[in-house]
Amino acid sequence: MGNQLMENSTIALIHTLETQGKQSEALVSLLREMGNVKEEMIELKDEVKEHVSESRSLYEKMSEQVTITYEEQKELRSIVSKLAISLTEEHQKRQGKTYSGNLFKAWKGMFMSRIHSKLKKRMNVVRYTSIKRVDYDEALTYLNVLTYEHFSLSDLQATPAVLNVLELEDK
Repeated sequence: MGNQLMENSTIALIHTLETQGKQSEALVSLLREMGNVKEEMIELKDEVKEHVSESRSLYEKMSEQVTITYEEQKELRSIVSKLAISLTEEHQKRQGKTYSGNLFKAWKGMFMSRIHSKLKKRMNVVRYTSIKRVDYDEALTYLNVLTYEHFSLSDLQATPAVLNVLELEDK
């Protein structure tokens, strides 16, 4: 009986060691696989960082190309129109005259044209609708600080349209 007990103990011990060996192999295999997964995750992380960087770069480039919206164009037109009225009133006051409705409109048109020219030059665009979205706030600020004093004597010269109205009113 003692031999059988010892034999059973030995078999149990062998079975335990074999099981532990298999578990050790499985654990080693699992740890290796986890190492591989970690390396793949690090590679993916680097790829994601690169893609995010490229996406940001593309977004910035696209943002620089996007022009102002229709609503922003309307806002600029409104500001230009109000500014032209204000400048026409200032011009009328400095000349010590009261303009007729048609003459006032002619001077207002002249000021609108001059304001648009100054704005386009300042924003480096061919037409005000081409102002870039990222420059919109700068355009608004520029229009808000533009005053009568910013116009040269040549800017204030009567245009053919103004001269035409003056000629018609003198008849």
